[in-house]
Amino acid sequence: MPHTEKFDVIVVGAGPGGSLTGYLLSKHGFKTMIIEKKRIPRHKVCAGGLTKKALDILPFDITGIIEDYSYTAKFFVENKPVFTRTVDYPIVAMVMRDAFDHFMVKKAITAGTVVLDGITFRSLSGSTGNLNVETSEGTYRTRLVVGADGVNSKIAEALGLQASRNVMTAIEGEVYYGDSDTVKNLSQSFHIDFGAIPRGYGWIFPKSDHLSIGLVTTLNKIKGLKNYFKSYITSKDLCANAEIRSLKGHFLPYRPDRRKVFSNNIGLLVGDAAGLADPVTGEGIYYAIREAQIASDVILQSFSLGYEHLEQYNNILKTELINDLIFAQRMANMLYKCPALGYWILKTYGKEILKYQVDITAGKTTYSEVQHKVPGLSTIMSILFS
Repeated sequence: MPHTEKFDVIVVGAGPGGSLTGYLLSKHGFKTMIIEKKRIPRHKVCAGGLTKKALDILPFDITGIIEDYSYTAKFFVENKPVFTRTVDYPIVAMVMRDAFDHFMVKKAITAGTVVLDGITFRSLSGSTGNLNVETSEGTYRTRLVVGADGVNSKIAEALGLQASRNVMTAIEGEVYYGDSDTVKNLSQSFHIDFGAIPRGYGWIFPKSDHLSIGLVTTLNKIKGLKNYFKSYITSKDLCANAEIRSLKGHFLPYRPDRRKVFSNNIGLLVGDAAGLADPVTGEGIYYAIREAQIASDVILQSFSLGYEHLEQYNNILKTELINDLIFAQRMANMLYKCPALGYWILKTYGKEILKYQVDITAGKTTYSEVQHKVPGLSTIMSILFS
C-alpha cells in the first residue's frame, strides 16, 4: 500500500552513517526517514573502538556510553611485543555498538527524523526527484535515497552503484571473566597482534566489565575461525574462566578504488555500503561519520543546484578519503599479502611505523605522509608498487 506522505530523503540502514545523515538533514529542516530491517536496539558484531579522529568530528558528546578509554597501544608480531606507546589523550574510546548505534538513532529522532525499524527494503522505482521505496510495510515516496545498509547493500544494487570489492573476514566475541582483575589489568590499553591469524591480526579491546576480542584476515575464505579464536585467547593467557558470548563472524569492506562510483542523481552510499574502511586496521566508523557529513552537505546543495550535483560526492570522497586510503592499501599489502616481508618490515621499522599508526588513528597525520617520514619505507613501497 502506498503512503501519501513524501520525504525529502529516505535513508536505508540505521548504523552510524545512516543515523548521522538523518540527524544532519533533519537539523537543516528536511523531511527525513530512516528504515532499518532489525529492531532497535540491535546487536552489531564490532570491536567497538571509536578512534580519536572519529570522536573529534562527532557533532555531539557520547561520554555517557563510553565503556573505557585507551591511552596505551600495544603492538605485537607473532605474539612478540614490538612497540608500546602511551599518550596523554584517548587514542580509542571503547563502546558497545548496540548502545552507540541506539544513541545515534535517538539523536536523529530528536532532530526530527522519522525512524521505522523492523522494516525490510524491497525495491526502488521512479525517476529523479520522484522515487518510490517499496518496503515490507508499504511504499514510501522520496526525492532522494541514501544507502547505509551495510556490505551487501541492496540500495547500492538498486542505484546501479554496486561494484565488486574485497572484504576482510572477521570473528569477534564478548568475553567475560569471573574475576574483575583480568579486565582491570587490561583497561586503558588495546592490543593489536599481527600474525595472530594468517594474513591478518588479532585485537583485544577492554570494555567496562569484559573484553571484546577478535581476529580479522584479508583471506576471503578461511576455515576454522573459531579454532583460531580459541588459539588466540589461549596464547594471550585469556582462556581460563572465560565465558565467551556472541561469538560471530562478519565481513569488513576494504581495498579502496578510485574508479568506484558512490552516487548518482537519485542517491548515494555511506558507511559499509560505500565500502570505505582502513585497509590496515579495518576501522570503518570514522569513514562512516565523515561520509555522512559530506553526504548531507552535498544533498543540501543538490536541492538548490539540481540533483546532478550529487555526483560531486564522488569527487569529494576521492580527494578527501580515497587518495589516502590508496597509500593505506599499500601498507596493508605489505603486511598481509606477503606476511614474511610485512613482519620483517614491522620488526625492522616497527617502532617508527607503529608510532605513526597511533598518530593516524588520532588524526594527526596520514598514510601518505607517513611513507615519507619513515626512512627507507618510501623506497620499499616504490619498488613494490611502481
